[in-house]
Amino acid sequence: MDHFLFFIQELFLLYSIALLGYILRKQKVLPTRTEKVLTAIILNVTLPALILFGMDVSFSVENLKQFGWLSFLSAFVLLLSSFIASISVKKIKPPKLQRNALEGIMIFGNQGFLGIAVCLLLFGKEGVLYGTFYNFVYLLIIWSYAIYLFARDSDALKWRNIFLNSGILATLTGFIFMLLPGTLPPGLSSTLEMVGKPTVPLSMLLIGSLLGTLSVREIKHFLQNKWLWLASFYKLILFPLLLIPFTIFSIPFPILAAAILIAGMPSAPTISMYAERYGEDAAFAAAGAALSTLLSCFTIPALYGLLLVISSLS
Repeated sequence: MDHFLFFIQELFLLYSIALLGYILRKQKVLPTRTEKVLTAIILNVTLPALILFGMDVSFSVENLKQFGWLSFLSAFVLLLSSFIASISVKKIKPPKLQRNALEGIMIFGNQGFLGIAVCLLLFGKEGVLYGTFYNFVYLLIIWSYAIYLFARDSDALKWRNIFLNSGILATLTGFIFMLLPGTLPPGLSSTLEMVGKPTVPLSMLLIGSLLGTLSVREIKHFLQNKWLWLASFYKLILFPLLLIPFTIFSIPFPILAAAILIAGMPSAPTISMYAERYGEDAAFAAAGAALSTLLSCFTIPALYGLLLVISSLS
């Protein structure tokens, strides 16, 4: 119970930063285009640095086992959720400019930002490693398939931009680091840590700022959209529960907990950035991320509580 209450307290602090971002955006302390600037900084600077720092560990068989389990769990839930989302969107038949965004917010969560922050709260520096391992497959897919979702209808589809970008390059470089004996020089490692750790507060400010861009009228309008509620249900509840059957295997609790909690992160704000870049309904995507982020205040603690109950019974 004490561990659960500590988690709730730390999670509250994270969302307080998002609330600060919301207030600053509404008061116009954070100006227009703040979201683009924050996204560019996080995606191209701080998050790649955090990935490299998290994967800068000496090679060991135990790390390789952890990487194998977490990559498998990540691939399992991503492939299954992508299939479910694709079938659902085809049945729903939303407006053309919302189709790709709806599929994107169903599949892709705020794993690199909020997911790693939650793992850091629960498991310390090892949590960053678990989150990075789990996100290895996710990063490869969100930096390729997620872009493809929007770019497939574009006349200027550039495959080089899809497969060669900072996220994929940092992930592959980090994987090489993990396979090498020894670690990076202390000075370089400290620099990566210093540059990477602001990912957590910056990502929460970004979430709050994104919420702040929506007017009350827009929020009311999107709250009436049943497809956004369905997307939130998929992302926050259904998809992470797809991993519950793996509790019957002898997987260490921290590894399985990290996988399930990261799978249950709210929709990624990145999807709205992709939608805007490719001329689709960015406000719809941002509203989906906003709704799932608000609901995640309740679903993330609920998932963790469920995991603690399952762990106590096994």
